[in-house]
Amino acid sequence: MTKYFVISAFCILFLASAIIATEIHYHLAMFQNESAHSQATNPLSHHLERALLSSLLYTVIGVFLLVMIVSYFVAKKMSTPLVRMRYAAEEMANGNWEVRTDMKGHDEVSELGKSLNQLAEQLQAQESVRKQMTSDIAHELRTPLSTLKSHMEAFEDGVWEPTTERLRSCTEEINRLIHLIEDFDRLNDVEAPQFTLKKEYVDISGIMMQAIEAVQAAAIQKNIKIQTKLHPCFLAADRERMIQVLLNILTNALAYTPRGGEIEVAVEEKSGYALLSIRDNGEGMSKEGVQRAFERLYRDDPSRNRRSGGSGLGLSIVKRLVKAHSGEVWIESRKGEGTAVFITLPLGKC
Repeated sequence: MTKYFVISAFCILFLASAIIATEIHYHLAMFQNESAHSQATNPLSHHLERALLSSLLYTVIGVFLLVMIVSYFVAKKMSTPLVRMRYAAEEMANGNWEVRTDMKGHDEVSELGKSLNQLAEQLQAQESVRKQMTSDIAHELRTPLSTLKSHMEAFEDGVWEPTTERLRSCTEEINRLIHLIEDFDRLNDVEAPQFTLKKEYVDISGIMMQAIEAVQAAAIQKNIKIQTKLHPCFLAADRERMIQVLLNILTNALAYTPRGGEIEVAVEEKSGYALLSIRDNGEGMSKEGVQRAFERLYRDDPSRNRRSGGSGLGLSIVKRLVKAHSGEVWIESRKGEGTAVFITLPLGKC
């Protein structure tokens, strides 16, 4: 839009200059012609002065009118897309995320309209995620709450005796609810604007070993061997957060690895980065599961019960914590061939 103002101003200035130059030339020619035939130059000087003043006055009036006309059309050209954008913004404020502005060109107003369209697309996507997440949370809470409700009603009606095993089942459902809420709390903590890491210079192999020791008892119960190949790699990291990351991945690996299976854990240095890998020989994941594994509440196999499948938030937390460490995390897996989770973290001091 700036170019329209520049072009208009240049044209008006050029036109006014041309008119003034033409008028001055015309009146000077008349003055010279008349002064050649008359000795009285004073009246001629007054005539020239009046002629120049009147010419300037008419030129100023003409330029003013021209500026008004040009300004009207330029303002109309500017206001039309702005009005459309205001309408789109009002529709977005009312919850209509599908509204878009039809903007063409590459000027500032067009770029603003395109940015508004991008904002609408992002808000629409976030609204879709919010609705899906709300539905998923309701589903996650409904199952254990329904189980607890049915147990309590059976106890009250005398249908069931409150045996130790049935009470333990209620306790397990309560623990799953607590675990789900704690996972949401951790995820919100990581995504909060004020979230910060307490970095220190650590050996990531030592942190990996500490995480392995924490799950060793669970591995022994399922007769799963954890093979390690750890090389010292020093980097700046938040020890507690990295233990949280590795525990999430190791817990998933144990949950999806069959009894008597094996998990391979490795830490090595590659091109200025520490490469961490955790491989299992479990059932593997589908192609869609690999792509969506880091989404909130996503499970590759919805039929798995919540006791073995977890809350579906662990990998979302992992991704955000790794990203906070300027690293990357990804999954490689195929159905029936196991799963491998890889993490890269930059080496160096704090």
